[in-house]
Amino acid sequence: MTEFCADIDKLFTELPFEQRFKAAKSAGFSSVEFVMPEKMPLGKLGDLCAVDGLKPAMISLSDEQARLAYDAHAFDAFCELFEKVAETADFVEAPFIHIPAIDVADDKLDDAQAALADSLDEAAEIVKSYRKKILLGFKNPVENPQAYPSSISELLEILDEYDDDSTFGLMLDLYETQTSEGGLSDALEKLMQFIGHIRIAGVPLRNEPDDGEVNYTYLLALLEAHGYAHAVSASYTPRAKTQTGLKWMKKFL
Repeated sequence: MTEFCADIDKLFTELPFEQRFKAAKSAGFSSVEFVMPEKMPLGKLGDLCAVDGLKPAMISLSDEQARLAYDAHAFDAFCELFEKVAETADFVEAPFIHIPAIDVADDKLDDAQAALADSLDEAAEIVKSYRKKILLGFKNPVENPQAYPSSISELLEILDEYDDDSTFGLMLDLYETQTSEGGLSDALEKLMQFIGHIRIAGVPLRNEPDDGEVNYTYLLALLEAHGYAHAVSASYTPRAKTQTGLKWMKKFL
């Protein structure tokens, strides 16, 4: 049976951040993902993550935090931040840390790629000491024409440089993939060994996954058939209140 994760930076936003953990658990989610909180005490975050057996599936860097990884002048700041994120992931027992794609001007792309390589070298050493894994994702170039990485192939190029499946993996957002490349079933089968976390949303509106052009009933069955062992994250903008739109999830629980 599929276990679902709630992206609480998108779901339950009608509630204060601290209340979203319990709301997610009450709604049937087994785990949550969220952007690294900058000012919340570690102990308080740990208590929130552990409510009623809830599990944190992934901690993401915010777009602003991620920019440090792509900026050579911010290398020291990135290393300091990432050490804190890894410490937080360790404390709350989140297995994955997500470094998202960002928008990069064309004339800055080479510098950003070089800076990211240096940042990932250091981040890899940090996560090994905490036994965590770095996940990389992409933004679709249809909606984000200056994004990097902007495709599965660019992600695989980065992973090939490291050839270390214990340290690096993919955060595959099926909304981003369908919007830019399509072929979701083929992508899942091809990339299964690299995927640590999957996000789903309706296409093309990024709302509930029961709306739009993607057959998630088929794709979730495909994941189960291939023994996918991680949670599937509901990462969308609800049409109304979050709870009202969760009818789609009931048939999978």
